[in-house]
Amino acid sequence: MIGTGGNARLAVLLGAGKVKQARQTLGLITLLGTVLGILGSLGIYLFFPWILRFLGASGNLAADAGEYLCTVSPFFASMILLFILEQSVRNDGQPNLATIVMAGAALLNIVLDYLFLFILDYGIAGAALATGISKSLGAGIFVAYFVIKLLKNRSGLFFASPKVDRETLKAISTNGSSEFFGSLAVGVTTWLFNYMLLLFAGSLGIAAFALVQFILMIASAIFMGIGAGIQPIISYNHGAGLKERVWSTITLSFVASLVLAVALVVMLQFTTVSLVGLFIQDHPEALRLTVEATTWIRWSIIFMPIGILGSICFTAIEQAVPSILIALSRGLVFTSVGLVVFSRFFGLTGIWLTPLFSEGGTALLTLALIYSWQKKNMQKQEDTATNIDYEECNSCNLP
Repeated sequence: MIGTGGNARLAVLLGAGKVKQARQTLGLITLLGTVLGILGSLGIYLFFPWILRFLGASGNLAADAGEYLCTVSPFFASMILLFILEQSVRNDGQPNLATIVMAGAALLNIVLDYLFLFILDYGIAGAALATGISKSLGAGIFVAYFVIKLLKNRSGLFFASPKVDRETLKAISTNGSSEFFGSLAVGVTTWLFNYMLLLFAGSLGIAAFALVQFILMIASAIFMGIGAGIQPIISYNHGAGLKERVWSTITLSFVASLVLAVALVVMLQFTTVSLVGLFIQDHPEALRLTVEATTWIRWSIIFMPIGILGSICFTAIEQAVPSILIALSRGLVFTSVGLVVFSRFFGLTGIWLTPLFSEGGTALLTLALIYSWQKKNMQKQEDTATNIDYEECNSCNLP
């Protein structure tokens, strides 16, 4: 919420030429993220046993989860700052730097995983250390980038004393609320899927769906990447009042993502068995269930970019209500309804149909909201033009 909402706000301010306020907003979201991370780490330290019990962990699972959680918790602040400042660097016109740092942090994470787990035999704590160290180094580079700009007084974004006021905090929380609720909804729907799959297919059903989710995550990452790329462009031009550029950027991103979506669906038609076989080649029943699930679920990829990009676009232009509606519909409402209704009539197949129903329903809602938004903009332009013509006519002093 802080990262997405705050960066949308500062990009709009940059587009409007309010650089000082944008720098203050950057300082504010950096401060908020740091405080949140420190409080989170402190909370783990103070309430550790209660947190494990709340999550339902016991025995060996509690020991492993606790070891991981205790090891990774000191890195919470830097992990949050990595997410926040990566978007800020892009908003400052440095997308290549943001990409290099994020890719480098991911690769370092993989290397450290191998070092700590296999070479040094640190166990589950090694995995936590790998994550914490790699993300902290990435966050450190982003912090250094803005500090250097501050010391050299360069143009664009750098840290400034945060101005804490109600209007800015409201804009940040409102703009980022869709991502906040969308993320929470994922936890609820994951639990619902697992519960329904246990009823209809047991643990093999959960395993099959987990593998299909890997495929969906790749598709989702592609569309989220497109959304991350267009957010600064849309927010900046929206702040500058260049509505035609905003609309052309949205249109181009939708067309490009839909082409990619169709290509992914076609590719899965021929590669599903070989992809899934990499993970469960020795379990024929799990392989059968996964292929069956993919046959239905892959069609949801065609509709997926509309909901993802729609929510991001509305956040970028500070339209919180449509963005929240899209996020909640996609992440919770349509998924919950689909699981309950379709599983009752179609059994296990109904569960596989739910993502298609969820993404398709979200796509229709998103297009309706975009149409409504565009119609209102056109009406405002017509009203403005009419008022201008009326004022010019009056200035002529005609009878």
